[in-house]
Amino acid sequence: MNTVINYGIQTREVNKQLTNRQVQVLQFVEDFQDEHGGAPTLQEICDHFGFRSISSAQEHLRLIEQKGFLTKKANSSRSIRSVRREPKIDPDRIVSVPLLGGIAAGAPSFALEETEDILTLPKSLFPGRKLFALRVRGDSMINAGIYDGDIAVLKSQPDFTDGDIAAVVVDEEATLKRLFRASNGLRLHPENEAYSDRIISPDQLKRSCRVAGVLVGTIRRF
Repeated sequence: MNTVINYGIQTREVNKQLTNRQVQVLQFVEDFQDEHGGAPTLQEICDHFGFRSISSAQEHLRLIEQKGFLTKKANSSRSIRSVRREPKIDPDRIVSVPLLGGIAAGAPSFALEETEDILTLPKSLFPGRKLFALRVRGDSMINAGIYDGDIAVLKSQPDFTDGDIAAVVVDEEATLKRLFRASNGLRLHPENEAYSDRIISPDQLKRSCRVAGVLVGTIRRF
């Protein structure tokens, strides 16, 4: 069983138990946590120290974890944590985004449900106000790099520019498509040749259709 140490452990205790290189790796993880609010990836550790292979970084982390100075989850690239202190998160650099549920990238499906979770995201990657997130279901947007299981982050707004990818709610059913204004209404364009465009008539636009939000970015979990 790994030894768990207190956050207040002194530097000399670390130096007693870790090699010089392990101390450097641990310090890099902690500095990265403080700056970014999360852990570095194995590749980022390799790049920083000039390791030739991922296995070198893995071995250093394994030994540091074995000595009780790190925790990490298996098969998760940014789960490394120093047990000496929690990462410092600058509230001015993050945004809290409600995860509302699922949205279809294919056949429409009910999407705007109650909040499932709150996502903490960097403002630099997800700018704007009134953001919300939805889970993507289906494959109609794969040519735009949006896949089944992705989380779509959108800015809540009714307006859009032709070519924007947006969440559209039709008769309380929602779908994610690229939007174009057309003489015969609103054209919902899928990014997959297996699907056809859908036209929303002007009358339907007035009665039972609305643009819920425009895509800001996506999140994918491997």
